[in-house]
Amino acid sequence: MKKKVLVMFGGIAPEHEVSIITGLQVVEKMDRNLYDPIALFVDKQGKFQLLTGLNSRKDFFKAHKVEVSFGLDITGGFIKSAGFLGKKIYPAAAYLAFHGGTGESGPMQGLLEAVNIPFTSVNQEAAVITMNKQLTKQVLAGTTVKTVEGMSVFAIAIKANSAQVAKMAIDKLSLPVIVKPVHLGSSIGIKVARSEIELEKALIESAHIDNEILIEKFLTNFVEYNCSVRLISALTNGELEVSEIEKPVSQGEILSFADKYQRGGKKTGADGMASLQRELPAKIDARLREQIQTAAKTAFTACRCKGMVRIDFMYADNGELFLTEINPIPGSMSFYLWEATGIAFTQQITDLVEQAIRDYSVNKSTRLDYQSDIVQKFVAG
Repeated sequence: MKKKVLVMFGGIAPEHEVSIITGLQVVEKMDRNLYDPIALFVDKQGKFQLLTGLNSRKDFFKAHKVEVSFGLDITGGFIKSAGFLGKKIYPAAAYLAFHGGTGESGPMQGLLEAVNIPFTSVNQEAAVITMNKQLTKQVLAGTTVKTVEGMSVFAIAIKANSAQVAKMAIDKLSLPVIVKPVHLGSSIGIKVARSEIELEKALIESAHIDNEILIEKFLTNFVEYNCSVRLISALTNGELEVSEIEKPVSQGEILSFADKYQRGGKKTGADGMASLQRELPAKIDARLREQIQTAAKTAFTACRCKGMVRIDFMYADNGELFLTEINPIPGSMSFYLWEATGIAFTQQITDLVEQAIRDYSVNKSTRLDYQSDIVQKFVAG
């Protein structure tokens, strides 16, 4: 019997549209011999909508939308359509295709954990760590993985005295610097500042789109490399696998949202992150390849990841390798990196779904139900 799998996408996030592309890619490539994909769209207001009759990207705008809610009963976790007589659907797992916002940063993972629905992607704990660039840096500080020197500051401090914050950053890091919203992905809101005026302006702008801002030294001579890491226990006995390494091609100093999603020749944006111009596999020597793969595995483990993530690096001209960010739900699921490694997208989806189900079973068996009589004593007075 086919397993019902929720494919969840959209959400409250700047990358809402990018998530739609990824979600539709997953729906199209899911193995229909094994699974019955159920498209669950989250609109920009956070409402859950079942898209009935959606089988491909061409169905997205014409699919009928039915509002649903989540629940848990003796049978398990479910989604239920609105109304007293609403129908319940008990999915075997949820495939998360969110990018940024509440879908990738932990709240959606927490919801699914609460209603006992297995899900792909990292758990809530790892989502919080990896979607916060400053927390990621702090976790990795105890490992051999390097990150670029920097500092974080809260938006409230910038709004109170942006000039003082800019001066403090220059005193600590010198110019030029790069300013990044701590919680946003897809290169949204990233600015390079070469003067105190530029820095103050970048800080003010960033303070209106995120509540914490990261300021880092700007490396002027570097090359970006990305790879994906996954843990598929049935295939690797618990060992981590690293994909082929890519060298993305940027049109400017930093890889932008346009580079990632709006430049792809005749198919501009049609394949999401997969349309990015890139060198794949990257033409690098064996030493650098091993250095990147080792750092990626170390970061994956340190940040409590599971499933599959993409990790981005910068390689400086002095030979130092720096991790820039971990993407817990990467654009287009980084399927192109694994296809270059020899694993078809459909198989990648199957691997993640089955791992999610296995992980849930293992976690359920380790839950401690501690019994005591303190409530009875409290009520009895």
